[in-house]
Amino acid sequence: DRVAYTAWQEWTKFGRSTIVYGGHGNGYVNRSGVTERSEPLASKIGDYWGSCGHPDWNGRTSSKPWSGAFVTWVMSKSGVSAADFPRDGRHGGYLAALYDRGQRGGRAPFLLHAPNEYSPKPGDLVCTGTAGPTWRNADPRTAKRRIDSTASHCDVVTDVRGGYAHAIGGNVKDSVTMSLYPVDSRGRLAPLSGRTWMMVVEKRV
Repeated sequence: DRVAYTAWQEWTKFGRSTIVYGGHGNGYVNRSGVTERSEPLASKIGDYWGSCGHPDWNGRTSSKPWSGAFVTWVMSKSGVSAADFPRDGRHGGYLAALYDRGQRGGRAPFLLHAPNEYSPKPGDLVCTGTAGPTWRNADPRTAKRRIDSTASHCDVVTDVRGGYAHAIGGNVKDSVTMSLYPVDSRGRLAPLSGRTWMMVVEKRV
């Protein structure tokens, strides 16, 4: 998957920072990478923000969380159009827009699922949020508002094997970091202490 590969390339460039929930899995262990205030990552964050219309923000000049900008840049770099994935540096912003698109009918480029409904695959997004998957049972107007205001973080899934979803995100441990999240026998995200799963975003483009 092109989106998964783009995220994986960025991860390898910046020292392969890794978090394994459970300590070790699939041959990976916890490790640190290049941090946001060090080059070349500090300048590269300017590219991430540039994809959202803020090229003057980077790892040294801005303290703004850049994890949403990273996801948007990955989509843009992978050839996903702005019509299919909004160029928004906020997770809540692009997720609410994707939800809205899905509500309009027709074939949506991305579909939003509750974590217990769908097994992530490479190129999808796994997302946390303070209100969890409560958006799923709300009326559309409430659901969109809840997604926009409570989304916390999304990672790009690059692999699912050996009981883990491998997912790469920005601004994790101040770097581009791959997290290994446990999945159950169906490949669905397993509950994690300290993380509230909100949704899995299925990429269909």
